[in-house]
Amino acid sequence: MAPTPPHATTSYTSTTRLDPSHRTQSRSLEHTPPLMGAMARSPLGLLLLLSLCSATALASYSYVESGEGGRSGSGRPYHFGEESFRHWSRSRQGRFRVLGRFTHELLEDAVGNYRVAELEAAPRAFLQPSHYDADEVMFVKEGEGVVVLLARGKRESFCVKEGDVLVIPAGAVVYSANTQQNKWFRVVMLLNPVSTKGRFEEFFPIGGESPESFFSVFSDDVLQAAFNTRREEWEQVFEKQSKGEITTASEEQIRELSKSCSRGGRHGGGESIWDIKPSSLTGKKPSHSNNHGRHYEITGDDCPQLRALDIEVGLANISRGSMMAPSYSTHANKVAIVLEGNGYFEMACPHLSSDSGRSSPRRREREHGSSREWGREEEEEGREEQEGGQTKSRGYKQVRSRISEGSVIVIPAGHPVTLVAGDDKNLAVLCFGVNAQHDEKVFLAGSNGLLRQMDEQAKALAFGAEKEKVDRVIGAQSDAVFLRGPSSRRVASE
Repeated sequence: MAPTPPHATTSYTSTTRLDPSHRTQSRSLEHTPPLMGAMARSPLGLLLLLSLCSATALASYSYVESGEGGRSGSGRPYHFGEESFRHWSRSRQGRFRVLGRFTHELLEDAVGNYRVAELEAAPRAFLQPSHYDADEVMFVKEGEGVVVLLARGKRESFCVKEGDVLVIPAGAVVYSANTQQNKWFRVVMLLNPVSTKGRFEEFFPIGGESPESFFSVFSDDVLQAAFNTRREEWEQVFEKQSKGEITTASEEQIRELSKSCSRGGRHGGGESIWDIKPSSLTGKKPSHSNNHGRHYEITGDDCPQLRALDIEVGLANISRGSMMAPSYSTHANKVAIVLEGNGYFEMACPHLSSDSGRSSPRRREREHGSSREWGREEEEEGREEQEGGQTKSRGYKQVRSRISEGSVIVIPAGHPVTLVAGDDKNLAVLCFGVNAQHDEKVFLAGSNGLLRQMDEQAKALAFGAEKEKVDRVIGAQSDAVFLRGPSSRRVASE
């Protein structure tokens, strides 16, 4: 297998030391308690011992995964880790990997037609010309490069750098190169297939064995007529590329490719949808900023191509030990990718079944209460069924998972969610919002928390507490959007 490229902060592989020595196994049995040793010496006992070990390992895994002794809910089906990606291309020069489809019933309607992909190119790497049957929104995570588009009868060349967003329309032939001599070029992209829902393909006009040129499947008569040349001459041009999808260019070739590239102008609301230009996400003034984090965003008002796709792009950089205030989006479904750092996310979900996730304290108390309480609840459910059908559950389940670089999270519209950064490093999360045209971000806590806008009579009717206590609780937080995190609060209180 070809080696994977080095990474700035995360190792993509891990090794576990296995001891192949039978003598080590024998020594371990010598120090096993008598009952365990007897079990290990009989076939039935060995089977029971293995079952016990498996159950213990599973319990231990659940404890570690939750982070708090099993208290937390699972991140499924909204969280995807490294194992959910599949490599489409991988070599010393770089790799291209694609996240699996969003096929779960809770995700399919919201983001089922979208795909997440990542590209990494080594210094001076050149990517062969190709086109997707999908619209692409790309974000430059790291490095600098040149991206060339062949579309609408002309060639456009763009210089892109870290923090840039570029929209590439479906069908545009694209080739690109890493223009740096000693730094990798890394890109995160969201693709919106236009041919088959949730599926896209890459089409190479020039190739050999890998990649194969799509022209190779056409008949000799068609190719000779189309190019006005003999098949043999055509093959000598179109099917002689044998270096792979990602190759290495010389310094001179990189300089020539970079000569004609430009940054273009800044987008304005009146520009044509076809005026494709990179927009700097991190070069903009943050929409929110304080000591605990910064948030940047590019919307359809800034970029006509994003408006046409009904997509917005945001970047949250949360300071270590801090958190993003609980919030939800009114219309946009978010696909979030962790660019750097680690931490965890929590989300309230009304759709998950009762056997997954973490329920609210009152629901947990009811679910683990006395058998008498269970009896009352069953009687109530039976009476409701007799009176004309079951009553919909009004509870919520906690969706929670640790996240690190490469993690992907789907956050449906209307679902309250929070992101918490680890204590050792800032947490950078890129968000693609789809169905974003009328979206609004609603914060539920902090100095801009929406609940603060309630009038006095509504507070008295809605909260089961005294007015002074309600005002004190919902008004205690002086920061907005980015707040001191749980671990920072514990340290401060000590």
